[in-house]
Amino acid sequence: MTGYGIIGCGYCGSIHAQSISQLPDARLAAVYDIDPDRTQQMARRWGARAAASMSELCADPAVDAVIVATPNHGHFAPALAALQQGRHVLCEKPVTLDLVETFWLTDLAKWQNRVLFAGHVTNFIPGVQQAAEYLAEGRIGELLVIQALHTDWAGPQPQVGWKQKKELSGGHLYHHMHEVDLICRFGGLPRRVFAQGKNLAHHGPGFGDEEDADMLLMQLEGGGFASLTIGSAFHMGQHSLLLQGTRGGIRLDFKHAYGLLQAGGETVRFGLHQTPEQDNERREGYLRTAADAGAGFGRPGMQTSSWMQSIFAEELQAFHSLIRQGAADPGTQRLTDGSAAVECALVLDAASRSMACMQAVDVERKTC
Repeated sequence: MTGYGIIGCGYCGSIHAQSISQLPDARLAAVYDIDPDRTQQMARRWGARAAASMSELCADPAVDAVIVATPNHGHFAPALAALQQGRHVLCEKPVTLDLVETFWLTDLAKWQNRVLFAGHVTNFIPGVQQAAEYLAEGRIGELLVIQALHTDWAGPQPQVGWKQKKELSGGHLYHHMHEVDLICRFGGLPRRVFAQGKNLAHHGPGFGDEEDADMLLMQLEGGGFASLTIGSAFHMGQHSLLLQGTRGGIRLDFKHAYGLLQAGGETVRFGLHQTPEQDNERREGYLRTAADAGAGFGRPGMQTSSWMQSIFAEELQAFHSLIRQGAADPGTQRLTDGSAAVECALVLDAASRSMACMQAVDVERKTC
């Protein structure tokens, strides 16, 4: 029986607790949150011990692995404490907001011979996995261009949360880094990045200080290009990723929950999630928040969708199987060996430097 500890008992931590309960050979042993009430509520809900501190949870002999589900700026300290105690770690995205800290964690995990699993949960969407298979099979030929969009409109919020404060979330670029991760998965680590970001329309009460429009243009290792537009200054929002090759293309439409392969005169449409019902649930979710994406911000106590719960469960199953059996599935290797965390950190760091100097910058070719 594998004992899990969760640090961070909010929206995301609750999803992980549910996933743990579905594993027959696992249990939630201990939980901790800086809010004592949240700690007690989750402990009672799942029959876990309420730890008095982060350090106490990480040192608990009943805890074999730690899930870090704190706000973005709070990932480094608990992940470090858990690894120092010899625990395996599943850390929510982004692993850290700092490139050097990301290297510290990935290096420590290797030195301790422990798993540091990057919680880039988009990789567990079945439609993303299908697109990866089509690309690997050469169905669209040589990859030339990746186009990613993750845009919407967010109105003023009754209470400005940590996700709207750049110091805590890293801004849209870091908090919604899934597209950067997918660009790296499909196209490899970019060689060069030119980025611009600005807060165009979100000022005053009810808003934070993050840029509401970020745009990146990247040169891929193979000579092609990738583009990314992300932010909350877009009333006509889109959420999609297109892979354009020499023989065809693949569209992943996250907003309308479908995938499309067009190559060699063939058109194949495929679902995004496990069932048509989950695809429809995702589409309806976008419709409900079309006027204000802020209404969809995950908050403690908010019920998650079944499609979201499913991909979190798949992610945990991959982590659980790895720490019990010692071998990663080839499809998740980059999430478990540090490369996904480092690649994203390198691109995000390069984009931040480009925004600051208003010039294209090289992505440092470092490895963990």
